[in-house]
Amino acid sequence: MKKLLPLLLCSSILATGAAAAGETEEKMKKAPIDTVFTQGAINPYGKFFTGTSYLTMLSENDSVFNAPIGNVTFESKTRTNWHKHSGGQILLVLSGEGRYQERGQAVQIIKKGDVVRIPPEVEHWHGGGIETWMTHISVETNVPNNKSTWLEPVSDEDFMSDPQ
Repeated sequence: MKKLLPLLLCSSILATGAAAAGETEEKMKKAPIDTVFTQGAINPYGKFFTGTSYLTMLSENDSVFNAPIGNVTFESKTRTNWHKHSGGQILLVLSGEGRYQERGQAVQIIKKGDVVRIPPEVEHWHGGGIETWMTHISVETNVPNNKSTWLEPVSDEDFMSDPQ
């Protein structure tokens, strides 16, 4: 029995871990849109988002290239918090249809093929559509001095507002 106890304990821990992994897999959905790059895992920066997004880093920031480039997929109604980048940002929309808004401006519909150039220090948000998923490439510009400042979540009222 003494030899069986550690084995049973180990099996119990493994089963609990497998159940937790299964829960994560269930939460991760496959985008209903076709895109160039593989959909990433659930975004580890989710605390700055409303809803579920997925991230694949295509180029990590380093001292050689200074070019963090991420492939971000947004489920419908998912969006970033309001935020700004001290060095600006460029979004390249790969698939689907989403929303983008600069503070004080009307919401814009963004879709496959659109390029959104966001100047430094402009407060904005971006995300999926009301009923559509959207994938974009996020290019951080003017690195290494580009810092992101995350602000408050985007209200449902702002998200649902009529587009320009």
